[in-house]
Amino acid sequence: MQIKKPQLKIGEKTKIKANINGEEKEIVLLYLGGDKYIAFDAYCPHLGCDLEKYGVLIREEIVCQCHFSHFSIKDGKPTKGASKKPLKIYQVKVGKNDELIIEG
Repeated sequence: MQIKKPQLKIGEKTKIKANINGEEKEIVLLYLGGDKYIAFDAYCPHLGCDLEKYGVLIREEIVCQCHFSHFSIKDGKPTKGASKKPLKIYQVKVGKNDELIIEG
């Protein structure tokens, strides 16, 4: 899926609707600076907390502050906390004309 690059400050995140592999999903896009972004499912797989509101990036992990589940930003696997299910992580590339390409 391609979207226009949003105007975000470093560390800022936004929730977007995306059509990934023919399925409509809500995902969170987190801007790291330069051409680096992280994208992941908008809701924690543990109990469905909104990660746009309660998710934070700490080093190499996304942490859901509802119940303190930690997920690897590389593959979404839970590393600590209550969740036993992984968080879906999407690949983000910067394309031509300030577009982002999000792949599931």
